[in-house]
Amino acid sequence: MIEEVKSHLSTGPRSQAGKARSSMNAVRHGLFSRHLFLEGEPPEEYHVMLEDLHSTLRPVGTLEQGLVERIAVNMWRQRRLVQAETALLDLERRPQKIAKATSRELERGWNEELKEEELGSYNENLAGWCQRVIDEFDARSEITLDALAKQSPSIHGQLVEDAKSSGVLPEAYLTAYDGGLQEYVLELVRWCRGELDKANQRPRILATAQKVWDRKVILPDNHLELLARYQTTLDNQLYKAMKALRETQEWRLKTMEGVSCPNARNVQEEAMNAA
Repeated sequence: MIEEVKSHLSTGPRSQAGKARSSMNAVRHGLFSRHLFLEGEPPEEYHVMLEDLHSTLRPVGTLEQGLVERIAVNMWRQRRLVQAETALLDLERRPQKIAKATSRELERGWNEELKEEELGSYNENLAGWCQRVIDEFDARSEITLDALAKQSPSIHGQLVEDAKSSGVLPEAYLTAYDGGLQEYVLELVRWCRGELDKANQRPRILATAQKVWDRKVILPDNHLELLARYQTTLDNQLYKAMKALRETQEWRLKTMEGVSCPNARNVQEEAMNAA
């Protein structure tokens, strides 16, 4: 007898489709959320919020449930608005934009604009090596390979590395080098002086870039105005939905208690319009 009774009791959905439909039972109403989500947005987080609102506001009937969901949809859009503001700030603080804005602050021309890599700290090892190259260089002395190896180890070492990367000995490398040894040394010294100049300018550049970065925690006026207008719209919609829900619940409670409510029809109509 017990087994017969058990066979008539429902054990819930067994198929995947049935389980999917059953899982939606906890999501009440769902009228407005069917087309709410953008790609990448987590519907489960919205449903948790909606369930929490149901537990807090305790709606009864389709009308009140619709108003609660209207509140949930509005709160979801408020969350999206915050994410949009964060995304805009991230875009404004991209390295290329910071570099461009820093160049303007430093009054650099278009051909002198900073590159992204110049927003990082300068390589102190490179600066030290460049300083040694300049200290070893003596414009008054005759430049020969033997003298270079004895008096300018940093310059000679760079020459050996450059020749090695070309797969030849230093003598063969200099033969193919336009200007020979003397021009090679002068060009290397000029390059090192330019690098040291960059190293000396870097603290000022970084200080200016930090000010630009700090300033970009506030969006440009056009973006701020657009976000503010949308925020005002959402605030108004949220206030109206909450007001309509409160009045609808009051009307329901008064009706249940048998208390006369002269404007009951008006309250209900306003709630339906808000929904």
